[in-house]
Amino acid sequence: MTSSAPLLEQAAELRERAAGALAGGGGRQDRAERHRLTAALGDTTAKLAAALRRPAAPGVDLGALGRALADLTRAGADLAEDAVSRRFAAVDRIHESLGRLRAITDVGELLEAAAAELAHCCDLDRTVVSRRRGSTWRAEAVWISPDVDPDVATRTRAYLTEQWIPLRAGTLENDLVRRRCAALVSADDTGVDRELVDTAESVGYIASPVMPSGEVIGFLQGDRWVGSRELTDHDRDNLWTFAEGFGLIFQHLVLSQRLDQQRAHLRETFLAAERNLAELSSAELLLARRERPRPTGTEGAGPAGAVPLFSRREREVLELMVAGARNTDIAERLVISESTVKAHVSRVTHKLKATNRAEAVSRFLLLERGRAAAP
Repeated sequence: MTSSAPLLEQAAELRERAAGALAGGGGRQDRAERHRLTAALGDTTAKLAAALRRPAAPGVDLGALGRALADLTRAGADLAEDAVSRRFAAVDRIHESLGRLRAITDVGELLEAAAAELAHCCDLDRTVVSRRRGSTWRAEAVWISPDVDPDVATRTRAYLTEQWIPLRAGTLENDLVRRRCAALVSADDTGVDRELVDTAESVGYIASPVMPSGEVIGFLQGDRWVGSRELTDHDRDNLWTFAEGFGLIFQHLVLSQRLDQQRAHLRETFLAAERNLAELSSAELLLARRERPRPTGTEGAGPAGAVPLFSRREREVLELMVAGARNTDIAERLVISESTVKAHVSRVTHKLKATNRAEAVSRFLLLERGRAAAP
């Protein structure tokens, strides 16, 4: 064996490893192995260059060393180019996934599809689309690969969907609300939600806030459970790109649905007005000095001062309260904020001299019956 043989054998082995890395699946490739391979290529390339610079020794094949140096240099360049191509390929997959989400017209369907598309385009085994409510959060949609252990999948899904999880101080999710950018966390980090990673048996995950209008309304989270690939900053950046696009799609769909609901409500109002006008025009005329006007929903009734006047908006809120709607439902129906609904509820409760919501509804119904029975 010549003195250059071990170096040539090492170069041949690295060429095979580089060829295998280039032929491997893009999303599943272990980036840590690629880093080790790149470092080994650089080290061996330097050794080959040094051997070529030394005076030729007996038994040293300078031609073979030169060819090996050229091969390893080309392999290193191919790996670098492949890494860039993979990065752009991920961005292309994200845009394709967002394009499919734009065609969805139902919010529930959008959330489920977003979890699946996120897993597909960002090469994740478990993904979560979660909703923030004050200082808590809960999953609205969960996608888990069939390759994940069934018991782990069941525990993970139950933990994420069956409770409102507190935004614990110092955890990643709590930090997302403040920093408003995507992050990568390891199970060993101090900022990890220990209960979450223990339940899901996660070694680390990526998360991003969803904030189409500036306020954080939810999160996207994902991790790898199958295989050995570790999540990196590239995965975090890809999730951030997806989250920004998803937030805009979600906002557009919700606003469109609210506008449709408001249009339907307005159509119902106009139809009711037309029916009332038709009844007035066909009503029997009475021979009298003056018809006594019947009380309307915006006039007082009973003892003077007992029932103050209601505004049009207050009456709309009252009617929805009677129907059993919650404040959030009323806000969506009337396209107003929940704080505005609370203010209206407080005012009508005070005007009806009620101590709570249920009593206000009861007094309002009694008032309506009294007006209907009045001559």
